[in-house]
Amino acid sequence: MPHIYICSPSAPFAITQFYLNSSIKTLNQLGYDVTLSSHAQDNWGNISSPIPLRVSDLQEGFINPEYDVVMASVGGWCSNEILPHIDYKLIARYPKSFIGMSDITTLCWNLWQKANIPTIYGLNLRHFAEDTPLSKFWQFQKTLASPQQFSGFTRKPIEEFQIYRSGRMSGLLVGGNLAVMCWLLGTPFAPEIPNRAILFLEDDIETNGYYWQMYLTHLKQAGVFEKISGLIFGQVDEGSVFQPKSSFKEILDIVVGEYDFPVLIEADFGHITNPISIPFGVYYELTI
Repeated sequence: MPHIYICSPSAPFAITQFYLNSSIKTLNQLGYDVTLSSHAQDNWGNISSPIPLRVSDLQEGFINPEYDVVMASVGGWCSNEILPHIDYKLIARYPKSFIGMSDITTLCWNLWQKANIPTIYGLNLRHFAEDTPLSKFWQFQKTLASPQQFSGFTRKPIEEFQIYRSGRMSGLLVGGNLAVMCWLLGTPFAPEIPNRAILFLEDDIETNGYYWQMYLTHLKQAGVFEKISGLIFGQVDEGSVFQPKSSFKEILDIVVGEYDFPVLIEADFGHITNPISIPFGVYYELTI
């Protein structure tokens, strides 16, 4: 039975014991053993625990032979604090899969870039407390078992999704949370976009239209869109506010309208119930 190790490298895992037990029970029913790190349930306000404890918890998941997968408990904020303190050479000796999303974008990128770890942008532990039938987790299980074999961005025919610009994209899959990627730019831990990559992006309910426009412009000015072969957006939260004359598609007109790469909107990932899990660095092709 695969063994999943849970750590909290970002915000506190602030859910009730009932929901924690529910998450673990769901993973057990899916066929996984689960172990919480020593400080997974700590709460130091904005962060789960001080930097040294978060780093040691993370590294324990890789170096301990009992564990097969390292999973973040939740996203949140401030995971960038631990990036300079991680021993990437040590972790590289234990190439286990790492999975998480949102603020965990920091680790998905840097464990992949600096330690050659097979990172997956996907479910945190908190997702398993949601009222989702076990059968709906098939894509998570398939991706975890074979990270190099991505099942695709949709659970239904591509024609049912919104297409901003049609065409064919092919390249390595990279991406994550839009805001977090922007915050990393200009640091030693910034994403290094491979040439002709397929970039996938998502953000949460707090990212209103002006943030989307500002952050996408940030990527544009950083030269990101000059490198990619395609752009895929996750589902935009229904609570996100867009002003008149500044809808999501109108923002895309302004920021990426001049390029010719294809763009898919509202794919099955993001801050939603049971988002698909997306492996980093896997070659993928898609025609829309």
